[in-house]
Amino acid sequence: MSEKNNNLLDGLILGGLIGAVLGLLFAPEAGENTRQQLKAKLQEFNLGEIVDRFSEAFSAGREEADKVLNEVEGK
Repeated sequence: MSEKNNNLLDGLILGGLIGAVLGLLFAPEAGENTRQQLKAKLQEFNLGEIVDRFSEAFSAGREEADKVLNEVEGK
C-alpha cells in the first residue's frame, strides 16, 4: 500500500475514533458512566501508536504546505 493510502486510512481511523468519542460524550447517560466507558475503550484500543502516526502525518503535511506556500509567494 502506498504512503498516500496509509495516510487516508490513518485519517479514516482517527475520524472514526473522534466520532465514537463524541458519540459517547453526547450520549444521554450520566457523565461519570460515560467517562468510565470512554476510559475503558481508550485502554482497549492502543491509541498511542495511532496518535503518533497521525502526528507524524500532520507534521509532514504542514511541511509540504509550507513549501508550496513559499513557492507561490516566490521565496
